[in-house]
Amino acid sequence: MDSETPATLTLYSPSRRVKLVTPSQADDEAVAILRTHPVTLRFLKFLPETMTAEEVRERRENRAKDSHTLDLIVYVRGEDGSYEIGGSTGVFNMDDLQKSCEAGILVAPKFQGQGVSTEVFYTLFAYAFEEKGFHRISMETSMENLPMRGWLEKTADIRQEGIKKEWWTDMAGGWTDVGSYAILDREWRDKVKERLEKKMTSRNQTEGKIAA
Repeated sequence: MDSETPATLTLYSPSRRVKLVTPSQADDEAVAILRTHPVTLRFLKFLPETMTAEEVRERRENRAKDSHTLDLIVYVRGEDGSYEIGGSTGVFNMDDLQKSCEAGILVAPKFQGQGVSTEVFYTLFAYAFEEKGFHRISMETSMENLPMRGWLEKTADIRQEGIKKEWWTDMAGGWTDVGSYAILDREWRDKVKERLEKKMTSRNQTEGKIAA
């Protein structure tokens, strides 16, 4: 496993409903809107309430130079077959020695509750464990973020390792308790991958019946 970040990368979920691509200038405006949306800020209170496309560009270019960070834009396919930005994801703090990294996700409000997180994380985990050779991926989320915690614990059966009291500070000077989660490569192989595949298959079959 090496931490070199590819110049361009495109990953598809099994259904090809979701694709993950390295960010470009064309995404900057949408990313600025996503990162400052009130729904996003509800659980990520440390993010600024305003952000320009220029600030996103600067952030994107700086992070692209960091070989220990891989940012990806989430695109979701609509009924007409075209893709639109539906969020962002990626891995960071990639450690070659420990074969570990951290992962995160933002899903645009209009796509929340539609199974997008499952397809994004399935695609990201498959790449990180099966192609990059990671041993461990950790994730953190606000203890107030019950939808994300529910996905981690119930949908994916990813274990919570602990709670960091008052770990994140927000823009108003307050504090947020944070839940720490982790998944190992063997857990991915032995249970998580299959659970997510069943979840995606079940959803696709249900949507197919509704469409019919």
